[in-house]
Amino acid sequence: MVQKKILLSFLLLVFFHLVFVSCASPGFGPKGFIFTKTKIGVYGTGEPSKRRVTSCVHSILGLFSFGNASFEFLKSRSKIQTVTETNWTTLVVLGVYANLCVEISGNE
Repeated sequence: MVQKKILLSFLLLVFFHLVFVSCASPGFGPKGFIFTKTKIGVYGTGEPSKRRVTSCVHSILGLFSFGNASFEFLKSRSKIQTVTETNWTTLVVLGVYANLCVEISGNE
């Protein structure tokens, strides 16, 4: 009886993961089963920077995705000409909502 409950719980967790967690995903990096929040340093020169800007893209259930986190968009919002650091931040909640934020730092 106990083994059946454990097996059933495991199968439900696997089903939940396949159906929901895989729906909304930033597409890279480690992913938690229930919650993910990571920050990944992609590029850095070690030089000091005067400006910093962040923009995000969002996904809901893997059905709707919106936002602009391109370098061109970020540079135009901040007037950064020379990028000294780039970081990516991801957030996933139950596979229902996910976002990927790109942060750049640099100078004019």
